[in-house]
Amino acid sequence: MGVRSAALFALVAVLVAVQAVHVTVYRNGESTGGVAVDVVPEVATSGLALAQHLSSFVPVDGMYDSEDSSVTASVADRVFNGRGQLIESYDGIEENERLYLVAPGLHFVWPFVELGHKVSVQSTQSPTEKPIVLESFNESPRVFLIHDFFTNEEADGLVKRILEIDNEHSKLQRSYVGHENGAKKTSTVRTSDNAFDSESEIAVSLNKRAFDLLSVGEYKDDMADGLQLLRYQQKQAYIPHTDYFDVNTSPDWNWNPKAGGSNRFATVFLYLSNVTRGGQTVFPLANMPEGVVHAQVPDADELSIFEKGSWEAKMAMQCHTKLASYPRKTHAVLFYSQKGNGELDPMSEHGGCPVLDGTKWAANLWVWNRRRYGLDSEKISVTFYNHLDHPVELFWSSTKMQDIPAHDQAFFESYHNHEWTIKDDQGNALLTHRLSKDDGTTQAITVPVAAAEPTKDEL
Repeated sequence: MGVRSAALFALVAVLVAVQAVHVTVYRNGESTGGVAVDVVPEVATSGLALAQHLSSFVPVDGMYDSEDSSVTASVADRVFNGRGQLIESYDGIEENERLYLVAPGLHFVWPFVELGHKVSVQSTQSPTEKPIVLESFNESPRVFLIHDFFTNEEADGLVKRILEIDNEHSKLQRSYVGHENGAKKTSTVRTSDNAFDSESEIAVSLNKRAFDLLSVGEYKDDMADGLQLLRYQQKQAYIPHTDYFDVNTSPDWNWNPKAGGSNRFATVFLYLSNVTRGGQTVFPLANMPEGVVHAQVPDADELSIFEKGSWEAKMAMQCHTKLASYPRKTHAVLFYSQKGNGELDPMSEHGGCPVLDGTKWAANLWVWNRRRYGLDSEKISVTFYNHLDHPVELFWSSTKMQDIPAHDQAFFESYHNHEWTIKDDQGNALLTHRLSKDDGTTQAITVPVAAAEPTKDEL
C-alpha cells in the first residue's frame, strides 16, 4: 500500500470512527445481557432499519409465530432508549446510551437497571408541568415508585368524586371480582369499597398520563379500564392476586398476549390519602430490597381487631416481611403484569394490606396491551339532532360533552350500553337513551322525540 493510499485509508477510518455512536443493546425490559454495538448512520436510516440491524446482535424474544407456540419472532421493529423514547433515526441516538429492542405486537417495558435508578418522563397532561419521575424499586416483579404523577388537589378531587357518584353501576359500593361487566361478584377476601370514574376531567387526564408514562403511544380509551376509586377502612384488605386474567378465563377471548391476545399489561396505583398504620401494597413473592426499611411489625393490640387465625391477621404480618409500597398521599406505584416478551408475569401477584388504623383512599389505572375485554368489536357512530328553538346540553353518563345549538347537531363515537342524556339549560332531562348494538353501528337520536302515529281509537 502506497503512502497516499495509507493516508486515505486512515482518513476513512477516522471519519467512520467519528460517525459511529457507541451504545449497549438489550432485550425489551432487560437490565442484563446487553451487547456493545457501534451504530453508523447507514444502518439507522429509519427506526425499523435500526431495529432490524440491531436484532442481529441481540436475540429478540417476541410473540408466537405459530399455533403450537414453538417459534417466536426474532426481529424487532422498534428501538427505545433508556428514557422511554422511540428512536426513529440516527440523530436520535446519544453516545453510550442503552437501547432496547421491541418485537412486533409488543409494548416497551421500562428496565429496572438498578435500585433507585430514576428517569424523568414528560407528559402534556402534567398539572404541575414537572416531569414525572420513575424510580426503580424491584426487578421481579417489575415495580417502580412514581413521583410527581398527580397533585394534592387532584387527590382531594378524586375522593370528593368518589362520594358524589350516584350512578348505580359506578357509585361507591362493595368491591367485586371477576372479568364480566355488570357481574357483581363479591368475595370474602376482598373487603374494600370501590367506585368507577372514566368520565371526569381528572380521570381522563390521569389515564392519558399513564399512557405517556408507559410509552405505549397515544391514549386509547379501549385499552384502559375506568379509573377504579377505592376506600379501605380499618380491617379492610384484598388478598394477594394478579391483575391479569388467567389465559383460560373464558373461551370467548384470547387472554394470552404472547399469542396475540389481550390482557392487562400494567397497573398504576395511586395513593389518595395518608394511612396511619397498614394499607401497604404488598408483593408476597418478593423480598424487600436490601437496605430498604420495613414498617414496624404490628403488635398484639393492633392484631386484636382481627379474628384470631383469620386471613387478615396472617396477611397483616406478611405485609411487614415482604416487598411492599407504603401509602403516602400523592405517591404512586407502577407494576407490570406482562414481561417484555409478552409473557404474563406470575411474580406480579400483589395484595392490599389490611388497614390497621385510619382510612386508605386510593385509585387503580389498568392499561391493557390491546383492546380490552368487554367492548364490542365495533364502535357505534351517533348523531344527536336538536330540532328545538333553543340550545340543549349533551351528557355522556354524568359528564357534559357539549352544547348543541338550536336546529343543529353533534356527532360522537360510542359503544353498546353507553348512556346519553340531553338536558335543557335548566338541567331538566329531555331525553335519556342507552345505546344498543342491536340498533346498528350508525344511529341517530333526536330531540324532541318524534310523536307516535295516533291509533284509530285516539282519532
